Amino acid sequence: MDTFRIGLLGSQVGGELVKRVTVLMGVYNPPAGMLTEAVESLLRQTLADFELLIVDDGSSEESRELLQQHGARDTRIRILWEPHRGLTGSLNRGLAAADSEYIARHDGDDWSIAERLSLQVRFLDARPELAVCGSNAWIHQENGRRLWRTHLPENERDVLAAFPHGNPMIHGSTMFRRAAALEAGGYCETFRCSQDYDFFWRLAEAGGAANLNEPLYHYRYVGGSISARKATEQLRAHRAIRKLAAARDKAQVLDPAMALQMADSELASDSGLYRACLKQADHQMLAGQYAEAAAAYGALLREHPRNPLAWAKLARLGVFCGIPALREACFR
Repeated sequence: MDTFRIGLLGSQVGGELVKRVTVLMGVYNPPAGMLTEAVESLLRQTLADFELLIVDDGSSEESRELLQQHGARDTRIRILWEPHRGLTGSLNRGLAAADSEYIARHDGDDWSIAERLSLQVRFLDARPELAVCGSNAWIHQENGRRLWRTHLPENERDVLAAFPHGNPMIHGSTMFRRAAALEAGGYCETFRCSQDYDFFWRLAEAGGAANLNEPLYHYRYVGGSISARKATEQLRAHRAIRKLAAARDKAQVLDPAMALQMADSELASDSGLYRACLKQADHQMLAGQYAEAAAAYGALLREHPRNPLAWAKLARLGVFCGIPALREACFR
């Protein structure tokens, strides 16, 4: 498998790793206000024994200055400066540089409740057989307006059973054992997006995964974070990741690059690309960019006026905007 093989580099004192938790955040030109909210939510954690490791993926000078300001605020913040190569590489760089027992992921445009790290450490300490622990989350629009809470599968059996249908874990909400991540080879760098889907599926197969019922994380939909190109790339990655899992289930070896090629062939012959564009419009709606979402649905309908799925999604946009009480029901 084309994974980033990481050496066990953690510093040790008396045979013990230095910290319990490294909060790993990969950023690339993060919005200043959102990054500040994310960092402040971590500095308010009730667990004191952690560091915030921010891996900068070649951001602009302005963003670097912002990160330096945050780094000067608290000795628990450490920043690594990297050339731009994408989130997957940044996360693997962070895994290699961490020196803790647990890795907690966090995105630069989301935030966590103050008890998050404490609760996840307590859970993993009590369940040494598990490799990864996620949690439910509150979903927000780009401006911070709350939409609803998630209802993810929770126990190991249900989480593992959910993977063939989609990622049952919210990337930024997770905490996992660093040793398990290293043994699994880290994130597969063939995947520039949806790398967490592949990574957590492999971790769940090898060591088990669970989600805490309580929403410990606040996930924000950001309209500019998904383009039509990226929506297509996510779709092909998901198909490739499912092919890799099917190969593992049969004790077969499949190269990730070959799996992506197979996914490309399928996308060229079915309606997958059209669905990817619809997903982009859905994302804009959830972010609160209603005009942009309506324009995207309209453009797709002009190209495919008889497609019932596009008409249904356009109608859902009307309900979503006009009847806020039914927003969550629209996505059930």
